[in-house]
Amino acid sequence: MRHASKYGQHVDDANVIADRRTARKLWSVFGAIAIIAVCVVIGWTIAWLNTPVQLIPTGTADTHSAAGSNAILDKTESAPEPVVEHHGNSPDCPDTDCISILVNGDLLFHPGLWNQYAVNPTATDGTAFDFTGLFEPLRKYIDASDIAICEFETPIAQRGGPYSGYPVFNIPPEVADAAAKVGYRACTHATNHSWDQGADGIARLWDTLAADGIDQTGSYKTEADSTKPLVIDSPTGGGKLGLVTGTVSLNGMTADHDWQVDRLRESGDPNHQSDIDKAVAKAKAAREQGADVVAIAMHSVQEYLDYADSWQQSEAHELADTGAFDVIYGAGCHCAQPIENYNGTWIIYGLGNTVTESADTPETIVNNQGVTARIQFAGKKGQSGTWRVSRIDWTPSANETRGKYQWCSLASDHPDGTCWNETQDAAVRERITNVIYSMGADRGVVREWNITAEQAARQTPSGGQTSGE
Repeated sequence: MRHASKYGQHVDDANVIADRRTARKLWSVFGAIAIIAVCVVIGWTIAWLNTPVQLIPTGTADTHSAAGSNAILDKTESAPEPVVEHHGNSPDCPDTDCISILVNGDLLFHPGLWNQYAVNPTATDGTAFDFTGLFEPLRKYIDASDIAICEFETPIAQRGGPYSGYPVFNIPPEVADAAAKVGYRACTHATNHSWDQGADGIARLWDTLAADGIDQTGSYKTEADSTKPLVIDSPTGGGKLGLVTGTVSLNGMTADHDWQVDRLRESGDPNHQSDIDKAVAKAKAAREQGADVVAIAMHSVQEYLDYADSWQQSEAHELADTGAFDVIYGAGCHCAQPIENYNGTWIIYGLGNTVTESADTPETIVNNQGVTARIQFAGKKGQSGTWRVSRIDWTPSANETRGKYQWCSLASDHPDGTCWNETQDAAVRERITNVIYSMGADRGVVREWNITAEQAARQTPSGGQTSGE
């Protein structure tokens, strides 16, 4: 029995050992599974905690719908739209958008000038005169701006004539055709000669400019037209320009209706305040129609001065004080005059003549000179309060190119070569420079326009641009 019991005990011990080994294997498997499960739970928890919480509005019908689940799990965000910038044609735009306008003095035509460009003066098909060459040197400056604006001093005749010069003008309509060809986008025509040919002269000018695709303001065929502000889209996309104008005088004449010519009569005239109010109302209406900036052109009557007369200063300051205008510029005096910053508003008092027949007395010789200015506004399209004048580039000009009537730049880079002669060109450039800065204009903003350097910079492979100085 002891022997049998002995072997039986050995069998029992072997079974116990086997059971223990099996148990250890099972616990190892279960432990591995448990560890894996814990890791999965921890990983899922971390991922869930890092998922942005999206609040579902109270009362949503099915908060566990497939759409709701996808919205919660979707962590992608749409990229913001890039800001589109419109820097325009002038250089060094310091903001998102810029608009540059080119302005210059009167288009003042006398027989001695228009006869140089006669082709068949009695032709009625638009070929009587070809003034394209008269304006051609201006094209490079117009192309370096966004909106070029002319000042139409006088009414125009019907095609084929008859024509007349001073003192009651009726000039060839081909002047308007040439202005369009060279690139003028708009013209103002509230001047002391607006009523020279009465309502008929205004209608001819209006219809001819309209046919040539030139925007306009200043004198009107209808009362409805007289109440509409002129708003011009920048062709480079930078924004919109509102344009207002007015003249102090009609040379003693009186229009049939006061609305036919925009006026800015002097202080003391019973219509003075209503003229200011009308100009401000037009500026306000222009902004309501989307204008980002508003300019006003003032036409004076005191001639051949190298300073701003009392009407110019008081009227410009009064307009500036309304806060309605971003820039004020003038013509009518047939002379270059100072540039002033008055309480934050830039004023160019007189731009002289763009083109004209020569005067030759010491008192009137400034008639043969002018200023072309590019005014750049910078800001953010559609956002009022962001816009300001960022630079004013200017070039002095002569009315002749080596003996022929033709616009000619007197700038120090000599883009048109010699205008009169080297000595006279230099003397006139120095005189106009002194006049321009005589009221303290900041030379960091107001600078002589170096079109040669600007064009060269545009042609560099990198597309870089110069400051224009």
